[in-house]
Amino acid sequence: MKAAQSAARAINPERFPLYLYKSILRLHYGLPSQARLMGDTYVKDEFRRHINAKPEFVKPFITEWTNYCVMLSKQLSSAGIRKGNIGKDLNTEKMEQLSNEHIQQLVELRVEADRHMGRDDFFQNLQTVTEGRKKPI
Repeated sequence: MKAAQSAARAINPERFPLYLYKSILRLHYGLPSQARLMGDTYVKDEFRRHINAKPEFVKPFITEWTNYCVMLSKQLSSAGIRKGNIGKDLNTEKMEQLSNEHIQQLVELRVEADRHMGRDDFFQNLQTVTEGRKKPI
């Protein structure tokens, strides 16, 4: 009982974003070096951008990064590594919820990821990402 109370106090809601940020960076140690470098840079940039975000943007931001943290920890577990899957495709429903600015950011991230991983199919990936989108960019 005392351990549960201590844990609850340790994860102070105001400090949870910092805890989440550090957890994600620790998980990135399990990624290939190029993916880790890109992932660390992206996470640091996103968390810096949202330091002074409006309250209505904080909850979805924390929720999505928490989902990412959980997904990555499962994929980097021994069972996940055996499957060989790191990452997850973005479904059409999620794509529809994104603003045009976020779609553009996603496309840039995908192109940058391909460049870091040594893939040369930038334009094919750009077309794949934007084809599923009904709203114009």
